[in-house]
Amino acid sequence: MRIRIITSTAVSLVAGLFATQGAYGLTLDIWGVGHVSVDRADNGAESSTYVASNSSRLAVSGDQDVVDGLLAVFQYESGVDLTGRGENDGNGGASSSGQLFTRTRDAFVGLSGGFGKLLIGRLGGLNQWNYDYNLFADQVGDLGNIWGGSGLFGRVDNTIQYATPDIGGFKAALTYAPEEGVDDTQVYVVKADYGTGGVKVGAAYMSQGTGMPDEHTAFALTGSYGTDKFSIGGGYQDEKDIGGTSGNDRDSFTIGASVNVGPGGVFKGQYTKTSGSGSESDANQWAVGFDYNLNDNATVYIAYAKTSNDATVAFSANNYGHGDNIGAAGPGLNPNAVSAGFVYKFKAGVLPR
Repeated sequence: MRIRIITSTAVSLVAGLFATQGAYGLTLDIWGVGHVSVDRADNGAESSTYVASNSSRLAVSGDQDVVDGLLAVFQYESGVDLTGRGENDGNGGASSSGQLFTRTRDAFVGLSGGFGKLLIGRLGGLNQWNYDYNLFADQVGDLGNIWGGSGLFGRVDNTIQYATPDIGGFKAALTYAPEEGVDDTQVYVVKADYGTGGVKVGAAYMSQGTGMPDEHTAFALTGSYGTDKFSIGGGYQDEKDIGGTSGNDRDSFTIGASVNVGPGGVFKGQYTKTSGSGSESDANQWAVGFDYNLNDNATVYIAYAKTSNDATVAFSANNYGHGDNIGAAGPGLNPNAVSAGFVYKFKAGVLPR
């Protein structure tokens, strides 16, 4: 009897707390992604089978009224490793082997209103445009294997970001991370997007301090068109002074398409080519796959990717966002991977607006 009374009291207190918070205009969502796969990966010298957790994540986000027309906004998002590997789960290489929670993903607090949003936390760098049209996001063949293969930060620590409101389909964001005691290591990102109907275009510029006189910079253009039957898109990325080395430049482009089949099937393919300023420094990546959406939350897929490297470069076929990255065994080798995976997404409105 005592246990029942205590339990009932606890439930009432929690419900009362939520009701009280709701009275102050608080919204609260819990959401996440579980993404696992079985991969047969070949690094160009040997092959093996892996079970991978691929950028799985768990987050709490929401907002609350501060004054009329002004909201406090927040997001606390952590990588989650469903296999226990920790440091190689696609969430950024944290030293967390054997742990469930791995590394901070996009996490921030800030203010939102008619002026837009002002956020402070850990936010996107390359990720602000890498996913504009990326048919193999977090799968083998992710576009970031090439676009992020020269060292651009996917996310940036210690950032301040201002994002404009949506103005007739146009929006922009300015992201800045200061030096914090280490000279010439500041980061700037400017991203602009426009969308109307099925058309989306984007432009980005990033300057990544290297601690050297030359900054690693990148300029990118992306575009896509989609209907309920198909999509087509691509992009271009130009990098200068990679790693702070003057004249170490790289141009990359990508093109892809997808076709919807039946109630839940999607055939897709994407090609990415990168050319370096040095001799024998080019690479290309092919990726093909089939997704089947069981419902709005669950997807099963199969994908194959292969990266061909010239003699001085070693880009991967299953690096960016994908766990158990084996990379290429060395320059000039041609890694490939075939993967069968399952993705489950969920979102629960604990305190809906």
